[in-house]
Amino acid sequence: PGGTAFIDGCGDCVGGTTGEVACVDECAGVPGGTAFIDGCGDCVGGTTGEVACVDDCAGVPGGTAFIDGCGDCVGGTTGEVACVNDCAGVPGGTAFIDACGDCVGGTTGEVACVNDCAGVPGGTAFIDGCGDCVGGTTGEVACVQDCNGEFGGTAFIDGCGDCVGGSTGLTPCPVTCNNDLVLEFDTDANGGQISWEILPTGSSTPVCSGGNLPSNAQGVLQNCCLPDGCYRLVVMDSGGDGIVGGGYLLRTLGTDLRIIDNRDNGDFGSVSAIANGEGFCLPLGSDGLIYTSCDKYWWKSGEYIVADPNASVSAVWVNGGANNVQSSTTGYEFWFFNPNGGYTFRKFRSHNISDGFANIGPNRTAHLKINNWAAANHIPENVLMNVRVRSRVLGVNNEWGPACRFVRDQAMALCPPTKLMDIPGNTNITCGQFRKFQTNQYAYARPIGGATQYQWRFRLPAENVEIIRTSSNYILQLGWAASVANPLEPGKTYDVDVRAFKNGAWCIDPLDPDSVWGDVCLLTIQTTPAQSGGQNSTLADANGFTMWPNPNSGNELRVNIASIPDEVHAVVIDIYDMFGKRVSAREIPVQNGRLDSVLDLTGDMASGVYLVNILIGDKVRTERLVIQR
Repeated sequence: PGGTAFIDGCGDCVGGTTGEVACVDECAGVPGGTAFIDGCGDCVGGTTGEVACVDDCAGVPGGTAFIDGCGDCVGGTTGEVACVNDCAGVPGGTAFIDACGDCVGGTTGEVACVNDCAGVPGGTAFIDGCGDCVGGTTGEVACVQDCNGEFGGTAFIDGCGDCVGGSTGLTPCPVTCNNDLVLEFDTDANGGQISWEILPTGSSTPVCSGGNLPSNAQGVLQNCCLPDGCYRLVVMDSGGDGIVGGGYLLRTLGTDLRIIDNRDNGDFGSVSAIANGEGFCLPLGSDGLIYTSCDKYWWKSGEYIVADPNASVSAVWVNGGANNVQSSTTGYEFWFFNPNGGYTFRKFRSHNISDGFANIGPNRTAHLKINNWAAANHIPENVLMNVRVRSRVLGVNNEWGPACRFVRDQAMALCPPTKLMDIPGNTNITCGQFRKFQTNQYAYARPIGGATQYQWRFRLPAENVEIIRTSSNYILQLGWAASVANPLEPGKTYDVDVRAFKNGAWCIDPLDPDSVWGDVCLLTIQTTPAQSGGQNSTLADANGFTMWPNPNSGNELRVNIASIPDEVHAVVIDIYDMFGKRVSAREIPVQNGRLDSVLDLTGDMASGVYLVNILIGDKVRTERLVIQR
């Protein structure tokens, strides 16, 4: 009694003899509450519902400093800026976007591109061994070391295999150059980017080279004379896009035998060369394909490509003998290759293997079945190939013969183009021939299996004349009535092309997909009997016309016309091959009313039959010329 103990705000008895201390109000005014003043001076906890502030990474209560992606305390009172991700996504990384727009450096492992010598970021131009900036956008070709190790030098390997000329001070040995070659280009808009070289097999030093050709030009000729031996051709384009819309042809001079035919096939990128370092050997052999197998662009697997039979191969054949008695080392080797590189494959066809072809005697061996070998080596479709042939007799190879072009096109083979019959020796040959416009005269086309209709187009382009006739087969009777169609005029040579209709469509020309007409041939309509019209359109023998020698060796052709009208001051002489291509064009002045001229044919024409058109004023005479080299 009379004690000092009391009930505090928390309802407890405290003070006095209890030894307890009275509770006090916390910052929220709650007696004995748990609210308190935090480091930021705010009343938190207890009944306030507030959370106490914490120190940031800089030790500042409630501060805004934080740990960035690099693990550093930044922001707030630190005065530091947070690191950012580089282009590779690494916080604070050192990778960056270079001038070429690529993320390089840092963790990428990539090196920043630099300006090439032409000032192009990441460009491919470089300083060559001669100290010039070449390649890339410069359009210049790098100089190369000559055989003496001098960049841009003129030393070369002579026919004896020695490095001569240039800085060597040595003179080439007197080796006879007996193989004149021509490399013929059709260039694109960047002819200056084209270069070429011919190198002996196994050597990196060219024996012939050239470049910096004119742009948008056809028939650009580059000459090279080589001794007998083996070589490879490399054609280069510093622009990296090949010869757009163009190509090239390597052939012999004069005889025009093709070695590599890459015309209209210039999409080769930077380099065009036969794969595996393969090339060609000189002199060429005489083996080749028969006429109908050469330059065919619509082959299909399972067809037979046929070599021209070689008498030495045929002589080894055992007449009536079974396969097991025939020679396994005698026959023909066929070589298919892409001039631009990639595919190259050789297949030997021997006497002792039938290859699925009937036993017709030694000529069986000349037939090779397309793609009748391992699938890994099948000829790809729709790729321009060259094909060459060489004979082999008892294990001894002859030289490879000239090249033909070859395309495997399964779809085109179902409906191929046609043309006037042009196969040498065929009794119905019409291409490049003469016919009279009368009912007992006929024009023949190459027949297409399954075709139900043929159309024939006769044109005189200079006169804007076009006559189209239709027949149910590959034979067209001439001499139709004027009420049916315009007649063909005597004394005139027509451009004639043919097309075939099969399975509801006209067969198209694979070389000209926009056209459904085949190759053009020339057909000359002979003059009609006197007084029947047209007799004044030709140059008559009364003019004293002579042309000799005929047959001709391909060197000189003499043309003599004894009487030429006074008003004519020049005679035009055009020579066409059997396919209608003009191979020679000359305009010769008339002197004193006559012409006596010698035409140099060297290098113009290979062996074969040609048409010679002689134009005097408005009169023309057409003669056949046989070249036998």
